[in-house]
Amino acid sequence: MAHVEVVFQLRPYQLQAYQHRSRFTVRVFHRRAGKTFLAITEQIEGCANSPRPDHRAYYLAPTQKHAKKIAWDYVRKFLTGVPGVSFNETELRADFPNGARLQLLGAENYDSLRGLYADDVCLDETAQIPRSAWTKVLLPMLADRQGRATFLGTPAGRMNLLREVWDKAEGGGDWSRLLLTVYETGALKAGEIASLRASMSDEEFAQEFLCSWNAALVGSYYGKEVARAETDGRITSVRHERALGVTAALDLGFSDAMVATFWQQVGTEHRCIKAQAWASTSIPQMLDDWAKLPWRVDEVILPHDAAVRELGTGITRREIFLDRGYGVMMAPRQSIHEGIESVRNLLPQVLFDKVECETLIEALLAYRFETNEVRGVASKQPLHDWSSHWADSMRYYALGRVGVVAPREYGGQATGLRSRSTGRQGGLGRVI
Repeated sequence: MAHVEVVFQLRPYQLQAYQHRSRFTVRVFHRRAGKTFLAITEQIEGCANSPRPDHRAYYLAPTQKHAKKIAWDYVRKFLTGVPGVSFNETELRADFPNGARLQLLGAENYDSLRGLYADDVCLDETAQIPRSAWTKVLLPMLADRQGRATFLGTPAGRMNLLREVWDKAEGGGDWSRLLLTVYETGALKAGEIASLRASMSDEEFAQEFLCSWNAALVGSYYGKEVARAETDGRITSVRHERALGVTAALDLGFSDAMVATFWQQVGTEHRCIKAQAWASTSIPQMLDDWAKLPWRVDEVILPHDAAVRELGTGITRREIFLDRGYGVMMAPRQSIHEGIESVRNLLPQVLFDKVECETLIEALLAYRFETNEVRGVASKQPLHDWSSHWADSMRYYALGRVGVVAPREYGGQATGLRSRSTGRQGGLGRVI
C-alpha cells in the first residue's frame, strides 16, 4: 500500500487543540484563528494513515461554494504533487492511494449523503448548518464505523447547532470543547486587534473575535424579532385547532429543496404549526406526504412564478395544486426587501411550535445579508444558503396571508377577493 506523508506546521494553540481531540470535538475560535486549516490537516492525516481502504472523510460548509472558497485551496495546496493522490475538481474530492477519500460538500445538499457511511466529518461554520443535517444524516453515517466529528465556528446567537453541541460537550465523555478568543491565541498582533475594534461595532467584535454567545447575530434580518418571540413565550407548543383550516405557504425549488410552512390564523395571531422541507421530490410526491398529516391542508400560498408553464409539460405548478382540490393564492410579486419587511411586521403576531418548527426558527435566525469582509460593506441581497428556502416560505406567507386582499382560485376559477375569517367547519370554503 502506498504511503502518503504530509508535514504541517501548527501554531501552539492549534497543536494544543490537535492533541486534545475526542470523538466529538467542538472548537469555537475567533476569526482568522486557522480553525479550517487545522481541521483539513486532521482530515488529510486521517485519510493518509487510515488502515481502512474505504475510509471516508467529509467536510461540510454552509454551501458548496463556501466549501470550495475556504477549504479546497488547502486541500490542493497540501496534496498537490503527493504521489498517488488524485483530484476531482467538480466533486471537490481528493482520492488517496490507500483508497481513502476526502470530499467537500455544502449543507444545502446534505440530504444527498443519506445512506452513506463516514469515518470522519467536519462541520464548519456550524451555526449556519441546520440541526437536521447533523441529527438525521451525519450522525447516523458515523454510527456503525464509530466515526468522529469536529464542529467549528464562531458564535452566532444561541438558537443553532453550534450552541447545542457546545452545551452537550460540557458533559465530557466522548465530547470535548475549546473556546479561544483573539486575546488567547496570539494569532493577531495587538495593533491589528485595536484597529479591528475601532472599525467594528461592539456587537460585531464581541461575536467575531471575543466569541460571545450573547452578541446579536451580525446581519440577521429577523434575529431581534425571533429573540423577542422567545422572550414573549411565542416559541412554544402550538396545537392544531380542528375548527380552523390550514394554509400552507411554499417555496418551490426547481433543483433543490421545497419548503412548506403550515399556518392557522386565530384572530390576529398567526400560528405556525409545522415546517418541513422536501429534497429531490416532485410536487405530487410532496402532496402524497401531506395526505399522511394528522390534519388537512385546505389552501396554499404559492410564489408568483408558480403560474409559469413548464416547457416539458405545459402545466403550471398552480394547476397541480388546483387539480388536487386545494384553494390557491398567489403571493404578489414584490422585491425581496419588501417581503422581508412584511415578515418583520408579521413576526410580532406569530406563534411557532418549538418542535415542529425548530429548523424554521433556526433558519430565520440564520437568514442574513452578506458582508464583504474586504470592503466592510453589506450586500444588497440576502446570502443564499440553506436558510433561504425556509425564510422564503415565511416570506410568501407574509405576502399572501389571510387578511391581505388577493385573488383565490378553486379548480381554475377565481372566486373573488378573500378576507380574514374567524373560523370554519371543514371543507374548502372561507368567508369571502
